Amino acid sequence: MSSNPASILQFLLGGVFALSLALVLSGCGGSSEITHSYVDPELKKLDLEGVLVVAVTKKQSSRMKFEDAFTKALSRHGVRAQASHTLVPQQKASSEEIIAAAESADLDTVLVTRYIGESSEEVYHPGTVYYGVTPAYGSGYYGGFGGYYAHAYEVAYQQPVWTNNITHSLISDLYATQSKEHLWQAVSETLQAGSNEKTRDDAIKGLIGNLKDQGLLH
Repeated sequence: MSSNPASILQFLLGGVFALSLALVLSGCGGSSEITHSYVDPELKKLDLEGVLVVAVTKKQSSRMKFEDAFTKALSRHGVRAQASHTLVPQQKASSEEIIAAAESADLDTVLVTRYIGESSEEVYHPGTVYYGVTPAYGSGYYGGFGGYYAHAYEVAYQQPVWTNNITHSLISDLYATQSKEHLWQAVSETLQAGSNEKTRDDAIKGLIGNLKDQGLLH
């Protein structure tokens, strides 16, 4: 049973078109960028051993989810981390209560992350035309480019699309429990692509990456 080459090509290019459109509509994947980073030069080679993870949020549920996710991410790098809500359950704990909780759990640093805000940007993705060409073999079959292009036919058209890119900003600070010295800071901007959970995990991944770059994580 023979197959029509043009139909096969149209089918394949149709798949490319569908994938391309899906990528545009999904924001082309999530990403997190560190826009500012600081580390105390005298403590740059300090390895994190015990970390109390604190998230400053309006909702207790958001605090718990973020702290748990960041704690798990740090644990995967061999860090003994603990979410602050397991020690200080009240939503608005004082700095003294946070430090006391870290000391009681024998955690030598406190990692505080807070939400700065979001920004929105409209992005235009122009339409794209996909062409197919009737398969042929042998040199000179189409008589040069003009003949080649004359045999091309449009098989798919991707409509132009406007997308609204939303970027979320976080700032994360690391302090020494005993001295309360400021050891590290990073500001991240994360493009939302998908669920809030994915955006959160992308942001945490970016912050973890900077801790590694600054020599605080292995």
